Amino acid sequence: MSERQNAFTIKTNQLSDEVYDVLAKHAKSRKLGDYISSLILQDIHRTPAKQIVTGRRAEELLEHINNELKELKQLAQTNVLQREQTIVDDKLIENRQVKEGKVADLEKVSGSLDDDDLEEYNDF
Repeated sequence: MSERQNAFTIKTNQLSDEVYDVLAKHAKSRKLGDYISSLILQDIHRTPAKQIVTGRRAEELLEHINNELKELKQLAQTNVLQREQTIVDDKLIENRQVKEGKVADLEKVSGSLDDDDLEEYNDF
């Protein structure tokens, strides 16, 4: 570590009036060194504002993601319930249908039609 200087010089003509007034007040009360030291310690131990904003933004995004996830779960649950209800409804409809005869799956159809059979369709 280098040797400490006894004093630092501050160019007051580059300071705003507001900052100069605060420094002058502390200098007159002989507490300027303590004041500067406390500000520097605060700056050293303080979380940078950008990290605080980033942390808040991350919390907001996490909350938004959790809300969206809840909505998706509710939507999925609703869809499952609707699908189950549809399946139940389809089964009820199947049970209500009257089944007659036998269903045949024929590849070749055989038979013929007489002209007498076609007469009733020749009216138009």
